[in-house]
Parts: sequence; structure tokens; C-alpha cells
Amino acid sequence: MKLMLSSPIFTLFLSLAITDAFITPNVKPSVVPSSVGLSLSSTCLFAKRDISRLAEFANQHDVQFSPSAELTLNSGEDYGIKLVKSAQQNECILSVPKSLVLDSDKIKREWFEYLEKPIEYIEGMGLHDSALNFVLITKVLYENSLGEESKWYEWIQSLPSSFSTGVCMDEVELECLPPFALALANFEKQQLDIFMKAYELMKDTSIYTETDYDLFLWAFNVVITRCWRYVQENEYDELIRPISVPYGDMFNHKEPPNVMVRDSDDQDRVEFVLTQDIDVSDESEGADLFLSYGLTNPHRFLTVFGFCDESMPEVFSQLLFDKQTPELVELGCNDRSKMVYRCDDGGISTAVWDCILYTLLAQVPQEQQLFYSAHLEGNLEEKRRFHKKYALEEALTLRNHVEATANEFRDLVVKIDAMDDDEKAKHPRIDLIRRHNSFLCGVFDRVKSRIDERAQKEVLKRRGITS
Repeated sequence: MKLMLSSPIFTLFLSLAITDAFITPNVKPSVVPSSVGLSLSSTCLFAKRDISRLAEFANQHDVQFSPSAELTLNSGEDYGIKLVKSAQQNECILSVPKSLVLDSDKIKREWFEYLEKPIEYIEGMGLHDSALNFVLITKVLYENSLGEESKWYEWIQSLPSSFSTGVCMDEVELECLPPFALALANFEKQQLDIFMKAYELMKDTSIYTETDYDLFLWAFNVVITRCWRYVQENEYDELIRPISVPYGDMFNHKEPPNVMVRDSDDQDRVEFVLTQDIDVSDESEGADLFLSYGLTNPHRFLTVFGFCDESMPEVFSQLLFDKQTPELVELGCNDRSKMVYRCDDGGISTAVWDCILYTLLAQVPQEQQLFYSAHLEGNLEEKRRFHKKYALEEALTLRNHVEATANEFRDLVVKIDAMDDDEKAKHPRIDLIRRHNSFLCGVFDRVKSRIDERAQKEVLKRRGITS
């Protein structure tokens, strides 16, 4: 039976993609937080980050930092950690006692009487997975208010004073974001708004501090950009919560990483260890060390963390299916680490082709079932036969989405390039956004070229023309 490509077969849609989950707060999108109870002061300036006392902080609190590594200034306020001597896999670069870790679950238990109402409000607004981030923000604000009396004073002074995240973007910058990134940026702004309202519910507690908009925004960015989900297993359960590890937050991101995080054998410390041998010659300036902040989602890196990773090997295809049947899920449709394109040559993952073909074959139910059975049985040869048979239909279906997405990025780059220098100067994140859009435009153009090559070969073959 011939496939009718003129009719819509599946719908691609945008949804709020927060990390790897879909979370929709019960509020309307808000570009500017309402900041109930908070002063909208724009004069709250923070001193440039100061890491000069970080080593002293480490010594005071038994933070162990390998002599093979050192802190390094990359550009502006961007610091990192690099290896200056050769080291072997599993060598511990940094070890931080858990008594120094800002653990959201522990803080929540200690301050439960103060946090109960704001957490109920946050969860009532649909942000169940984000409530513990609010706990960390509250802790950062409280410790910051203590000044030098805080145990974490030197670490707080070492934190960035400014950010390029989506929540900081102005209206012009937001208008230059592609839809996926804009959805994420709007979610971050909604989250900030909800958190600020929740914070006002603590006004009569002893841990509340007078806070203007700029200061709350700073604390929000500190937590969102410098904490990660921590998994701790015990004999009964698995506890997952956000934590922030002072000094450990100096590791930057790259994929694949060369550093991993683990618990020490006695469970009393958080360790950062090498995942591979690294050779550093005497003439070398050293080797940068990286953690992974997650896979394949450049929009998340831009809007949540405020950077553009142009070295990432793969990006999410941005293919979303409005009807995620069990069969499509089994084929990988909701696994963003599988639904990807290779950045360097536009290669398309097997999961992408599998999901597209399965959806196309809905018009040929018998063929669809045979293809799915081959997948379940791990019969790669049979699957290849189906992909070969419907190669042109697959290519034409995917091409439309890829071309439209590439043009979307291209139009936004053109829009930014049309601004004069004076206009760009008013929007400090506009160059970063352009880099992001240009990078993704290039990736999707390479994917389109690969699809066109595949389609052309198939057309020639069906016409009986061989090269």
C-alpha cells in the first residue's frame, strides 16, 4: 500500500521542557516577575566575584584539593578547574565534607516550621520538583545576610555577580530566542515569580531577610546554575534532591566529561574523581576538567545555565509526538539522549528513524506490527529491510521538520544581525543568543543535507538510475 505523505501523520508540538521532564506551573507566562512584597530596585549591585580567599575557606573546612589541579580564570568572571600535572583514572581531584554541602533535604528538615507554608504554596502552583530549589535559595539569602559570620562567607564572595540566564533576559533578547528556548526562559521567569511570592510568606520568621528584586534574582541564579540533583541510596529507598557543593561548583561543563561525582567510601564526603587517565606534558598549559550538566539540550544550557556549548557532540532533534503510544516509547520517542542529531556531520540517530517509520506505517498496520516485532526481537537485519523499503518516505517526512527548524534559527540570526551596534549594546546577552542560534542552524543544515542526499539516492534508485 502506498503511503499518503500529503496528509499529516504526526504532530510536532512545543512544550515546557525543564531538564528532561515536562513541568507546567499553574500560572500564565510572565516576562516580568510581579515581585509581590519585594522592591524592584535596580541599584542592588554586587561586587565582582572574589576567589582570593577560597583556598583559606577550603583549609578551614577540610576541603581537600589535589596538588595536581588548580583554579583557572577563563574570561570575565568565568573560572574553572584544570589539571597541571598528569593524573590517572579514579584520582580524586576534590573532596568536600558533607558538613559543608548545602543539602536541600537536610535544610528543609531543619527549617520545616519556617518552610512549610511556602513549600505548600509552591507545590500548589504545580512546581513539586522545584520546591527544594526554593529551600536552597532561602539558605543562600540567609547566609548572605550574616556576612562574615556565615560559615560559607568566603564561598559566597567567590560566586558570580552577574548571569546570562533566561530569567535575566530582557524583552528584546527573549524575542530572539527560538520557541524551545523561549518556553524554558518563560518557565524560569514564572518560577522566579512564584518563589518570590513564597518567600514573602516567611516574612514573620527568623530566617527571613529583607530582600530586593536584584538580590533575590542573584540568589535564584546561584542555586539554579550551581546545584545538581544528588542521588543517595540506602537499604530502604532512593533519595533525590538538589544540593550545592562549595568549590565543586567551580567545575565547568563539557560532554563527554572527564570528572565524575561520587560519595566517599565512608559516605561522609563528596568526591570529584577523574574518569580517565590524563597526560599533561611539561610544556602544556594544563588540561581543563569538566563535569556533565546533562545531554543534548542546548536550549537548557542557554536559558538555565547561561552559556552556549558549541562543542557538544549531539543535540536533541526537537521531535515531539503528541500521541506517545507504548510502542513509540519503547522505540525511544521520549528519550532525549536517543532522539538526537550528530553536530559534526548531521548524522541522524536510529531512534529518530525508528519512530518516524513506525508512525508512517500506521497506514499499513500489518507492516507496522512486523517492524515493531523486529525491534522487540532485536532483529536488526529485518529493521534495516523496512528502513530501506521506506527510505524515501522517511526522508521526506523528516525533511520538512528539519528545514523548518533550521530556517527558524536562521531568521533569528538575521534579525539580530539587523540590529546596529548601539542597539546590541543595550542587550548584553544578544551575542550569546546569536551564537546559540547560529550553532543550531548549522547543525540542522547539516542534518538537512544528509536527508537530501538520502532522498536523492532513493529517487534515482526508484527511477532505475544507478551511479
